[in-house]
Amino acid sequence: MAGRGHAQLRDRDDVLLSVRDLVVQFPAGRKRVVHAVSEVSFDVAGGETLGIVGESGCGKSTVARAIIRLVDITAGEVRFQGQDLAGLEGEELRKVRPNLQMIFQDPISSLNPRRRVRDVISEGLAVWGDDIGSWSRDSIDELMDAVGVEARFGDRRPHEFSGGQCQRIGIARALALDPKVLICDEPVSALDVSIQAQILNLIQDMKSRYGLTVLFISHDLSVVKNVSDRIVVMYLGKVCEIGSTAEIYARPAHPYTRALLASIPEPAPTVDASEGDIEGELPSATAPPSGCRFHTRCPRATEVCREVEPATEQVGDADHFVACHHPVAVEISAR
Repeated sequence: MAGRGHAQLRDRDDVLLSVRDLVVQFPAGRKRVVHAVSEVSFDVAGGETLGIVGESGCGKSTVARAIIRLVDITAGEVRFQGQDLAGLEGEELRKVRPNLQMIFQDPISSLNPRRRVRDVISEGLAVWGDDIGSWSRDSIDELMDAVGVEARFGDRRPHEFSGGQCQRIGIARALALDPKVLICDEPVSALDVSIQAQILNLIQDMKSRYGLTVLFISHDLSVVKNVSDRIVVMYLGKVCEIGSTAEIYARPAHPYTRALLASIPEPAPTVDASEGDIEGELPSATAPPSGCRFHTRCPRATEVCREVEPATEQVGDADHFVACHHPVAVEISAR
C-alpha cells in the first residue's frame, strides 16, 4: 500500500487513470467549507469497469466531476495516461477532454431542449472536426442506430423522446468523440426499472465494441455488481473499502459496506439483513466527525474509532483494502 487510501495498482503497466489523494472542497459562507471529497485514491486499468458506490452525499459524483474538471480540484492528482489533469488549464485541458466523456444522471435535462438530437450528438464533432476519433458527422446516423435510436428520428428534439431514449442519446453523444474513458454518473437511477437493464446492457455492449474503460457511479450495489470488475465504497468523502466485485460481495470487511449489502433486495450471503439497520443521519460535510467518519453510526465503534483516522490496509486478496480499525473477518466456508 503506497500511502493512506492508495489501491495497489501503481506498479501495473495497464493503469489508464490514477487518482491520488484527491481533495475537493466548496465554500459554504461564513468561513465554512464543504469537505466533499477527502484524500480519495484509486487506479483504473485500461479496459476495466470500476464501480463507485455510496449513499447520497458521499462524494462519488463529485469525484467524477473532478476527474473531468467540471469542478475545481482543491488538492491531489488526477493522472490520465501519466499526465496530471489537476494542473492543466485552457487549451491543454481542452485537448485532453475528448478522451474522457460523461453520461449524466438526468438524461432529459442533460440535453439541450432547443436542438435536434442529431445536432446534440454531433456537437463535439462540430467543434473538433471530423478528424478526431473514428466517427464523423456523416456517420452519426450509424452511431444512433448502434445505441438503439432510429436515425430517422434525428430531427426530433429531446422532449419528443422518453427518458430511456434520451439516455441512449446521451450515450451516443459521449461516444461520438471516441473517448478512452466513459464516466457513468448514476446513468439508470432516473429511469424505470424496466428500462434500467436495457441501458446497462447497452453500456456493456458499447464498452466491448469500442474498447472503453468505464467508471460507473451508483448508490445501488446490486446494479454495480452486474457491471463492475472492482468496487470502491465511499462514505462522507472517504474511501471505506476497495476490492474486486467478487471479493467485496464474498468478504465485505467494512461495517458500512456490509450495511449497504444488507439493504439490497437480495442481500449478499455473507451479511445479515439486520446489518442494514444503521442508526442516525449522515453527518454534515461541513463538520465531518473526527477519527473514522462512520463511527457516529457504526455498531462496532470504539474510542479509537472516534479519535484516530483508520489507515487503509490490505485484507483478503491482493486487491482488497479496507479503512477500518475493526474490520469484519468473513469466511465463505462459514456460510
